[in-house]
Formats: sequence, C-alpha cells, structure tokens
Amino acid sequence: ATDGAEIWRVNGMFRNTRWGGNGVIGDSIIATMDTYDQRVYAIGKGPSAITASVGPKSTVEGASVLIEGMVTDISPGTNTYEVAARFPNGVPAIADSNMSAWMLHVYKQFEKPTDVTGVPVDIYALDANNNYRHLGTTTSDLSGYYSLDWCPDVPGKYTVYATFAGSAGYYGSSATTAFVVDPAPEASPAPTESPPSAADLYFLPLSIVMLVAIIVIGAVVILLLMRKQ
Repeated sequence: ATDGAEIWRVNGMFRNTRWGGNGVIGDSIIATMDTYDQRVYAIGKGPSAITASVGPKSTVEGASVLIEGMVTDISPGTNTYEVAARFPNGVPAIADSNMSAWMLHVYKQFEKPTDVTGVPVDIYALDANNNYRHLGTTTSDLSGYYSLDWCPDVPGKYTVYATFAGSAGYYGSSATTAFVVDPAPEASPAPTESPPSAADLYFLPLSIVMLVAIIVIGAVVILLLMRKQ
C-alpha cells in the first residue's frame, strides 16, 4: 500500500502488551508477539502446494477423464501439532477475500467459516502432437479439493499441468501428471443374413404340405365312417 489504505485486517488474532513491544515489519513480513500463547508470529505471504492426478490413467478416444487434486497452505505454522492434528489432509489454500476469518479459524480455533472459496487452478495439457493448450480453469473448495473433467480429442500420451498462479496471500505452485488415450476400437461390421438352407427351402415346406394332406385324408375318412353309420 502506498496511500495508507487498509489492505488486510484480522481482529482478535493477537494480544499485545507494553512490555512485549509493538510488531515490527521487514522484508514484507510482520513479526509480533501474542500474549495469549506467548509465541512470536510472522505474518506474510506464504508458500502453497498443489497436487494433480488423472483418472483413469488409460482411456479410449471419446471417453472423458477427471483431473483432480488439492491446493494447500504449507506455511511453517501449519506444521505445528495443534494445526496439523486438526487438518490431517493439510490446511486448504483460501481466497484472499476470506483470509481474515480463515486465519482465525486455523490458528486461534475460531468457528469455521462456511462462506469461503478456494483459489483458482488452471489446467494445461501437452498432447501427443506437442500441442500445448489450456483445458480450463476451476476453483478449489473449502477442503482444498479441485477437479475438472475433460474429453481428449486425439489418441496418445497427454502430460497435464495443474497451476495455481498465486495470490496476495500465497506464492504459486504447480504439479504434473500424465495419462494415455488409446484409439477408439473400430466399429463391428453389421451382421449379414445367412442364405436359407436346403431344409428351409425344401424340407420344411414339404413337411407342411404332407401334414396338411394327412389332416385332409383323416377328415375324409371320418366323414365316410359317419355316413356308413
């Protein structure tokens, strides 16, 4: 900031005393003591980490794949026992607009905010023809999870790059994965009708004629017997 405008605020994060001194700032990092827990905190832009995976790893042309992963905050404070125990899957990276309420939840056990969003993730791919393209942008959620479904359009190996460009609160991070697309199987030819067999042409019609003749003869015999009576 160059004009004195407020750019970030977090109420209730720290408690200072006269003997503890005021916070100091250097190299864009604020250092201050908190008399709630008798610790010295460093406040500033922190590192992030992103993971990426694709499922399935092998698919066929015309079928979709799901690209997914996590974006997490890996600042040194997230390694303390009290934070790591509450976030066994890592502390999610959260949008700058929600940072104040989120930091209070992570480090001071304030109530977990529910109206927060994650960070944007850009997905790129290098296909088998060495074409590098942007597949789309998605946003991680409250748990740090992101996903993007995409349908490959050419067969071959794809190298996928998931990138978080960074924000005012986090440095960026990226991850790489890969999958392969097999050519679509050729369509099976339509079944052809088999030519009629000799039995269909001669035996079956002849059998029907003989059966009809037997029935007619039987009927005539019955009529003659009835007349004699």
